[in-house]
Amino acid sequence: MTAGVTAGSPAGAEGALVLHPRVAEKLAQIERLRQDLSILLEEFEDLLRHRREAVMALYMQEIGRLEFESFRVRAEVSELRYRIAFLQREVNLGEPVTAARVAVLDAAVAAEFAKTTAEIQRREKEVRDSENYLDGPGLPPEVVRELKSLYRSLCKKHHPDVNGSGAEPWRRWALLQHAYRVGDLDLMKTLAEGAGEPDGAEIAPPGDPDAEIARLQSRIADRKNRMAEALSSPPLSYEEKLSDPAWVRESQERLKRDIAAGEADRDRLTMLYKTLLPGSGAVH
Repeated sequence: MTAGVTAGSPAGAEGALVLHPRVAEKLAQIERLRQDLSILLEEFEDLLRHRREAVMALYMQEIGRLEFESFRVRAEVSELRYRIAFLQREVNLGEPVTAARVAVLDAAVAAEFAKTTAEIQRREKEVRDSENYLDGPGLPPEVVRELKSLYRSLCKKHHPDVNGSGAEPWRRWALLQHAYRVGDLDLMKTLAEGAGEPDGAEIAPPGDPDAEIARLQSRIADRKNRMAEALSSPPLSYEEKLSDPAWVRESQERLKRDIAAGEADRDRLTMLYKTLLPGSGAVH
């Protein structure tokens, strides 16, 4: 028997082991599945890091900024109602509305509306971030293509979902995610060059091809389900609607009406509140 050749297996040139056709077919299937999964991982990352951000920025520009303005106006109306009710109780009890009582009111308002204030700040930041995103320079198409290609290659080598090893240090994996997210091609190249393997290095064959095929098929199905879930959830679920001028216009007009109504309420309540303040000339 030739050394290194399994009994019953045909030997190729120079005594190299020739795989059984069924085994070779399974290994080829595993390679295809790994490639498919690495493509899905890159597409999913692009969906979450780039496409979703782009849709979010467009949504904020067209709809979100008006939603924010409507929320802020309604919050101001709610605060004014709270202030008026507080001072009106003072008047009904025959208590003078003094500067000291207004200071107490201010503290109560700060506590009562703390969550609302935080929400206003969060939404305001979203509007600013979307404006910065739309104003920022986009990456050239050739850079985007190279980023995706490198990311896909590194996913195939190191992502636990692809090769099942889980041996890649998490710090390195975090750097890869960061490089792809911010479009840092130089960092991506550095990670590729320092991967510890030459380009095109083979991943060790699995001990159980059938189990590896099942594992990869499961990962692919899971990733597809997660992509479908992301596409059906905001902001990606608004992508098609944002391409419909009629929907955008109707949404904007509705929000503008809400804002106008809220501003009218705010102006009316502001005048009433001022009549209750010290020095307004009202009878307290």
